[in-house]
This record gives sequence, C-alpha cells and structure tokens, in this order.
Amino acid sequence: MECGLNFLFNPRAIAIVGASDDPSRIGGLTIRFLRQHGYNGKIFPVNPRYKKIANLPCFPALADIPEAVDLALVVIPRKSVLDAFKQCADKKVPFVILFTAGYAEMGETGRKEQERLRRFSMQAGIRVVGPNCIGIINTHDHVAASFITGLEINSLIPGSIGLITQSGGIGNSILTRANDRSIGLTLYVSSGNELDLEVSDFLEHFVRDEKTRCIALLVEDLKDPRRFAHVADKALQAGKPIVALKVGRSEKGREAAASHTGAMSGPDALYDGLFRQKAICRVFDIDDLLEVANLFARYGAPVGDRVAILSSSGGGGALLGDLAFDSKLRLPAPSPRTLNQLRDLIPAVGSIANPMDITTQFMNDPEAIARYLRAFAEDENFDVVILTLTISTSDRTLRVAERIVELWSSLPKPLVVCWPVGNGARQAFSCLERAGVPLFFHPARCLAAVGHFVRYGISRKTQLNTDGLDRTLEMKFDNTGQQVVPS
Repeated sequence: MECGLNFLFNPRAIAIVGASDDPSRIGGLTIRFLRQHGYNGKIFPVNPRYKKIANLPCFPALADIPEAVDLALVVIPRKSVLDAFKQCADKKVPFVILFTAGYAEMGETGRKEQERLRRFSMQAGIRVVGPNCIGIINTHDHVAASFITGLEINSLIPGSIGLITQSGGIGNSILTRANDRSIGLTLYVSSGNELDLEVSDFLEHFVRDEKTRCIALLVEDLKDPRRFAHVADKALQAGKPIVALKVGRSEKGREAAASHTGAMSGPDALYDGLFRQKAICRVFDIDDLLEVANLFARYGAPVGDRVAILSSSGGGGALLGDLAFDSKLRLPAPSPRTLNQLRDLIPAVGSIANPMDITTQFMNDPEAIARYLRAFAEDENFDVVILTLTISTSDRTLRVAERIVELWSSLPKPLVVCWPVGNGARQAFSCLERAGVPLFFHPARCLAAVGHFVRYGISRKTQLNTDGLDRTLEMKFDNTGQQVVPS
C-alpha cells in the first residue's frame, strides 16, 4: 500500500501537543527550532496551562484551534497520549509524530499499549511516526519538526541525500557529522518503534521525491522484509542508490536493539543476502554511511570500474593501488593521448603511469594539477579519477583546493579526493566540502567507497537487464514476510 506523505514532510500547519514555555524542554525546543530554521507554516501550541507561548496563542485543546492542522507533534507523558490521539481523530489531523517513549522497548506492557495505539490510529485514519523517535526534517522547505541538538546550527544544509534512521540517538550523531562535513540532506526521518509508518513507507516516499538522489538507512530491523525488497526494486529502477548501515549484527547488538526500539532483528546473513540481491551498499560505520551516500549524491553511478589514481606521493599511490586491488577495481594504463598531453610535466624521477606520482611540483603551480586532472578525466581508459594529496601547508593547500573547485564541475568523470593529513589543511578541506567535492581522510575508506560506487553501477545495469528483480526473494522469506533461515 502506497502512502502519500507530502503533508508529513511539508505541513501547512503544525500543532505541538504538550507545548512548553521552557525553551530547553521538548515542548519548547520544537517551537524554537521550527522558527529558527524558517518554517513558514502556522504553529499552534496546545497546552491548557498557558494562554501564550513564545508570543503565539496557546490553545487548551486541539479542538480549539480554528484552522485545519496537517501535523501534530505529541510531546506528553504516555498516560495522556491516547487522549491526544482521540483529539487528533476528532480534529481530523492526518499525521502525528509521537516523541513519547516507554512503549515496545519497555517490554510486554509497553508492547500492549503500543498495539492499542496502533489499532486506534488505524481505525481513525491517522498516520503515525514513532513512538520513541526524534521527528522529521525537510531542509529544502525549512521544516525542522524535531528537538535534537543537531539543530543547534545557524541554518539547515539542503542536499540530495534522504536519511532514514530507526535510532534517534545515532540519527542525531549522523546529522551533526553531516553538518560538520557540509553534507546536505533532502529529508530526514527518525522512525523509532514504527507503530505505523516504517522504513519502507519512507523509502517509497524518498524514491518518488525529485530532490533525493541517494537514500541512506540506519536499520535495526525490517517490519516487512518482502515490502522492503519491492520498494528497493523501485529505487534500483529509479537509479536512486541505497546505502545501509544495519546494526544488531551480533547477539549482543540484537539485544541492544530490542531494548532500544523493541526491534526483533533476525539472523544477519538474511539481511546481508537481501542487500546483495537488491544492489544495496552495506556499510558498517556512520562516517562510511555519510561518505558513500555523498559520493552517490554527487555523481549518480559510474559506467565502469576503471580507476585512475593521481598522487602527490609515490608511497601514497602505491597504498591506494593496493587498496584498489582489494576492492576489485581495475587500474589500466593511460592512453597515448594522455601521455602526449602531459609529456612536459613528467617528473624527472618517473613517467606517466597509473597510479601516477605527480610529486609536489604542482604546489608551486596549481595549474599543473588542473592539467593532470583534465587529461586523466578525459581519458577514455578511465571511469573514475582519485586524487590523493599528502601536503598540509595551510596557505598552499587552500590555493590547490580552490583550483580543484574551479575545475571540478567541468570534469567529464567523477573526481574523488583523498587527503589523509592533519588539520593544517583544514581550510582546504572546508573549501572542498562547501563546494561539494567528495572528500575522504582515510585511504581505506576512500577505496572501499569507490568500490561500492562502481559495483552499484555494474549491478544495476546487470539486474535491469534480467527478468524479475524480485526473483530470489522467495528463498529468504515465507509467504507472510517472516524471515526464514535456510537449511
């Protein structure tokens, strides 16, 4: 069943049930962040204890609001939540974000109460995010319906990555890391316990969203694996890569997930197989999740696995060459045309090769690096160009970064920069990140990301040329969608 979520992510009017005049409490933070980040819809605080909050009229109940409400943020204790849902039903509020915790993650009593809410919301036609979640963010339309510390920034960074997390805490960590790296999102949702709306609902919306080019997931469990597989096929057909960080791989990890969101995570091998079948890039760390997603968001996917490596250090080139081999990437020789174009730049100690040692000569002549990049990016023997630098002098590195930025958008092939040095080059890093050039600080992570990048392109091409993208799913799940362990 498809679900139109437009008014969830871009509501015309928001009610905060349990609003507070204390800007440090959740009921106050939600109002502050909506305003701080430029929400241009109407905000209706709801709390019988106040006449006004933050210079906004405060209403005793939802029924007292004189206008329609698209989204209610419920920030009250669990014992009062059902009454709030009844008010939402009477007001015909289509979407509710339930921040309140203390449901399935708390054991049998909490699960029963969560099921009671689920049945009520289903009968009332209310779609619910949560409980035990941290809300949603729509950067392009300035909707920050959340209370997290990651919103303590001057402005949201619009981008091309849709992010879905079941964990609120790690979701906040990812947001702050993304802000630090100038990596922008389109939409963000913390799904929490998934009483109603779950990963597949949001994934389907992100596949349809025109601004979203890549989807990043942090998953503890899948409520409906069969439906997830179906929506993943839609993402593959639409050319929107999915990058997934699955937590709860180990027994202890599964126990932690169950105590956190009530997740009942199945054997990891089943998730691993499903991700491989659907060309989903599986990563194992939040920085990898961001960096791989950012690579896809900038470029889509390359047409092949032929990589050129340019390095300011012979040792650096050798290291990346080894890592390229580990990631099953090919390093063909440059074409004769490239040899001719760069003959006058060949270092005295080397020759035009791949990996190519460009030494540090370009530090005194940033145009030299531009010539290298152009020649290798225009070479028909390569699909991706990696530039790795080992220089950290602040003023010179900034000049080099600025020249890369000037050239970047005109290059015909994806460019990836790996710069594994300390903070002496911080200005250069910021220059590249603000411009959107994919930047890595760890060689192994860089080559692993490029490996995901090229394999997705190859896998998508292969799968789209075969019949029935869903053909192998029956081996993994039974007819009810429950996970089945192969014998």
